[in-house]
Amino acid sequence: MLCYTVKFKLTAIPEELEKEEERRSSRNTADRVIKKINQCINGLAINGEFYCFAFRSNEESVDIAVSLWPDKITLADVNKQIQKAPNKTKAYVIGKVVSNREITAKYFVHLQEEADNRGYFDHGIRRSEYDLQLDYFDNSYFKINEYIAKEGYFLQKDAIEEAKSIMADKSLLDEIERIYSSDNALKFYGHPVHYKIQAGDQQTALVIIDLMVRMLHTRHRSQGVRINVISDLSDRAFDETDLKKVFKQSGGGILVIDAHGDNCFTGNFANSYKRLVKFLGELATEYHKNTLFFFLEDLANPGFSKELLARVSEDLDIIGISEGAGNRDEALAYFRLLSQKTEFAELVDDSIDDYLSHSKKVFKCFDVQKAYNKWSKEILKSKVYSAYSNCKMAKIVEKKKGTAYEELQDMVGLSEVKNLIDSIIAAYKVQKYRETYGLCKTNMARHMVFTGNPGCAKTTVARLLTDVLTEEGVLKSGAYVECGRSDLVGQYVGWTAPAVVDKFKEASGGVLFIDEAYSLVEKDGLYGDEAINTIVQEMENHRNSVIVIFAGYPDKMKKFLDKNEGLRSRIAFHLGFPDYKPEELLDIMRLMLRERGLKADKEAEQKCLRIFEQAYQIEEYGNGRFVRNLVERAILKQAQRLMKRKNATPTRGQIMRLTADDFDETIIENLDKKQGGVIGFAV
Repeated sequence: MLCYTVKFKLTAIPEELEKEEERRSSRNTADRVIKKINQCINGLAINGEFYCFAFRSNEESVDIAVSLWPDKITLADVNKQIQKAPNKTKAYVIGKVVSNREITAKYFVHLQEEADNRGYFDHGIRRSEYDLQLDYFDNSYFKINEYIAKEGYFLQKDAIEEAKSIMADKSLLDEIERIYSSDNALKFYGHPVHYKIQAGDQQTALVIIDLMVRMLHTRHRSQGVRINVISDLSDRAFDETDLKKVFKQSGGGILVIDAHGDNCFTGNFANSYKRLVKFLGELATEYHKNTLFFFLEDLANPGFSKELLARVSEDLDIIGISEGAGNRDEALAYFRLLSQKTEFAELVDDSIDDYLSHSKKVFKCFDVQKAYNKWSKEILKSKVYSAYSNCKMAKIVEKKKGTAYEELQDMVGLSEVKNLIDSIIAAYKVQKYRETYGLCKTNMARHMVFTGNPGCAKTTVARLLTDVLTEEGVLKSGAYVECGRSDLVGQYVGWTAPAVVDKFKEASGGVLFIDEAYSLVEKDGLYGDEAINTIVQEMENHRNSVIVIFAGYPDKMKKFLDKNEGLRSRIAFHLGFPDYKPEELLDIMRLMLRERGLKADKEAEQKCLRIFEQAYQIEEYGNGRFVRNLVERAILKQAQRLMKRKNATPTRGQIMRLTADDFDETIIENLDKKQGGVIGFAV
């Protein structure tokens, strides 16, 4: 459903107007005109293709709100029907369209509420939010926000210029070329592709999405410019009727699904989120023709985005777009651009230079957005409302994260891995110096293998290593692309090679992390071999721009590389990730509890250490995931313990403290030896 406000010209009939205004105020006349216009246009769409009502009028024009289904009727046809509606005002005739603009569904509901409060509807004319199926805004299982992208013709050169101003990644620039290609039809027939946006946060992703929506609308690839954003999805939303309404009412527009979060597929929430992924996948498949989907992937907190993308990619064709990156000058230019779009533009001075780190060489869009948010907040306090400039603020001091290298060094355990990474970084630095001095290149292989059981921080180390090498100037874009078999092996002949090529393009200037790489050839020899051959070729084609990291179980990875001599010869570094020892698991638990504002007493810690010693004896016990499951169970048990005392409010100390009784030793009995997954931890 698309919603608009349309301004129509009103033509007065002098004789009737004189009768109408006799002994009455002009305001009352305007109110009566609006009410009679609503009587005129009520019931025009007997088949439910659209709904409309007047909400404002003066002597020269009338404003009418319109909601319509774009696959059934166009706004132009609705306007014609309104103009031909039977004239019951007598004093005025609805004339030509002066202007129209698209609005949010929530604003449409607000306009109707205002019109109803002013008495502009006869009994039975007004439709409720339930009738319009727009009663989903206050749902407690998810959050919905709406935005309207700017309408108007958007030239390709302007799109490229704006993309570069936000430090666009190559994946976005490539998509601009495809959107404006003369090979495309200039008429809407449906959505040929949908999009995955990789970004540091939703705000950064929406900057990219807004730009893309304007381009797509210009090229008739989108019928509307309303952007609906679903976020904060609860694991209980797996059968929500309101979610169905959101998908349905987004028809003709854009629906963004933000699935970020922490560890959705672990512990007690795993099954619920699996059902939610299935439910969302079914809805996306049902509505993908008329609704354009953007799936957000937050690399730091992916939530269930990867599982959702794996599900929807079975039925939808997905193109990946990554947030861009640039040097310090480009980042400052983007910072200034952000400030020019706000009311603080005149307050910009050279001090903004201090909000971007002087030690970093490469900045992602997210870094600039974060710096700008900090600057605007401080400007608001120091210059706009300067009475608060020296006011002492109440705050909770939290340990700040340092550089990516410091985060890597602060991780629990992994001493041998850290030492080898120091060597890798040193080798890359020397290589960069050789290039600087014009010495011949050593053609050092850059690719790596990470081996270890689930939960031993392979993925976390890969992400931090990407940031470290980016900070050191070894990597240009800092892109980090994580994928598995489902992302690389196509369902049909000819699909696999392009999928692999696209992933390498997406990771240009950064790292391509291939998890459980041996699964490429375990299930399907034909397509898997095609994937491996293409990976080897692309490793050669992108040897100076992409670092590939293969990850998986030690034994399986060894067999995999033994069968692929071409692959093995291109790998320079092999990092083995050992299982966490019991004492290290206890450190991880302390970290998890500290992040949640909790602490285990000494007796509880001793009990947990005994549990970890038992778990350590079991093959593939889950490492960090096992700790997380233990903590989640303890939190639930603590809640039950505290709530057993009727009419007794627990103290702050009681809520923050976990006792030995809260930790369940029976978790060992239920330990699934075949659990998979990767989790990393840092202090």
